[in-house]
Amino acid sequence: MAEFFLTKRAILDLLEIEKYSIEKWGEGQTDNYMSELYDAFGKIAQNPEIGILRKNRSFPFCMAPVGKHFAIYKTGENGIVIATILHGRRNIEAIINGLSHVLAREIDALDLNG
Repeated sequence: MAEFFLTKRAILDLLEIEKYSIEKWGEGQTDNYMSELYDAFGKIAQNPEIGILRKNRSFPFCMAPVGKHFAIYKTGENGIVIATILHGRRNIEAIINGLSHVLAREIDALDLNG
């Protein structure tokens, strides 16, 4: 069974999404949305090709919609690693370009192929 792993950046993104959502919509709706995100991560891990491959980049990545966000991830033999979670309204390409070295280090540290 394929698994998903989160980089430190992705964990920080989830904490920020949770904090913002609690302030904006309350705990009940936030709990539902966070569950939706984690369920989507599991589905992506089971079927990683559902994402859009963005390969002609300095940091090639896949992206798949999860709620109002996009999961930015890489695939490996043991599952997927979610590098970051970004809101769909943000300039995803520019953010990934700016974070590419950090995300690559965090993904390598998780060693999905070992």
